[in-house]
Amino acid sequence: MRICLVNTFHYRRGGDCTYTFDLADLLRLKGHEVVHFAMRHRENVDSEYSEFFADHIDFGEAFRSRNPIERLKAFTRSLYSGEARQKFGRLLDKTRPDIVHLQNFRRHLTFSVVGAAKERGLPVVFTAHDYDPVCPNSLLLAKGRICTACKGRHFYKAALARCKENSLAGSLAIALEGTFTRFRKYYDLIDVIITPSAFARDRLVDCGFDRAKVRVVHNFIDTGSYTPHYGGEGVIYFGRLVVEKGLDSLVRVGRGMPDVRIIMAGDGPERERLETLSEELAVKSDRGNVEFLGYVDRSRLHRIVSQTMCVAMPSIWYENFPYTVLEAFALGKPVVASNIGGMPEMVADGETGLLFEPGSVRGLDGAVRYLLENPGRVCEMGRKARQRVEREFDAETHYKRIMEIYDSLV
Repeated sequence: MRICLVNTFHYRRGGDCTYTFDLADLLRLKGHEVVHFAMRHRENVDSEYSEFFADHIDFGEAFRSRNPIERLKAFTRSLYSGEARQKFGRLLDKTRPDIVHLQNFRRHLTFSVVGAAKERGLPVVFTAHDYDPVCPNSLLLAKGRICTACKGRHFYKAALARCKENSLAGSLAIALEGTFTRFRKYYDLIDVIITPSAFARDRLVDCGFDRAKVRVVHNFIDTGSYTPHYGGEGVIYFGRLVVEKGLDSLVRVGRGMPDVRIIMAGDGPERERLETLSEELAVKSDRGNVEFLGYVDRSRLHRIVSQTMCVAMPSIWYENFPYTVLEAFALGKPVVASNIGGMPEMVADGETGLLFEPGSVRGLDGAVRYLLENPGRVCEMGRKARQRVEREFDAETHYKRIMEIYDSLV
């Protein structure tokens, strides 16, 4: 089978990109041919199909422009890209895939690519890596708090709440884009929507999507490339440093445990503020123990995680099915996670990790202290975590479920 994978970015930038590349490798391993379509970007990895990629656009830069014409052009491009449709059509005509599988594609590539696929009679599958179909800012989060104001796809409320970085212009733009998509019934053109978690599926169904059209297929990981190490010292978070990850609580927990190493591996817009908070707390306690490593390459990251006691995921948003948890499990580490979103589907409380109430510094503190006081349980949970990822979130299980969907449509 020849599968066309569509994703805005063609480099390992986030969970959607990780999934796209891992799925491509898995499909090729099974004898299928994979075709890629994306947006041009200076960090893209090489692709034999890059000549067909859509031109790059930076919406943040465009909407910050004082030129109203530039802002209008950016907004209209986010609704529908004639260029993306034309280039994607050329790619489809040359490669003739059997099926199109979309990842994150809205705003940069737009639903124009779906139109191009349907014009050629191709089935289309879409994996919803976030809550974009039911939330204009994709996170079900506004000003640091869970938000379901747009439930029922009443997207105008996003503008009223200024949920896009507290910007009226940005919030109005995503509200209009969401409303436009709804009234054009673009999602009706998609044959199957995949969600990595049952929680995400239920959010879509609650907002009017047909349950029969939404399938749950968990993300996966190739455990063969991860060597587990059970037990260790310190707590690590790895991933993007962004508001929705709730990392303030981890920094504050570090203040109360001066002898415990707290590691932040990754970068993002919150790094400077978190470093400042850590320094302020260190001054008050006369000791600092939170380390910010910045970006760390994968092999070094695995070595660092392997030496730690556990991985922390103190998120305050509805995490879907984060790769951080899968990687932690593959490395034999229990996960201390917020009891929110899809994470309870991954972290079995008391078996593969510990759950606590989102945003609760006391809850996170108690979970970490429990593991510190029970090193035998740390190893036991780590082994169960590794067993679970091998049994339920492995590549072979994922391949079977994906092919069931592909075969039903082709």
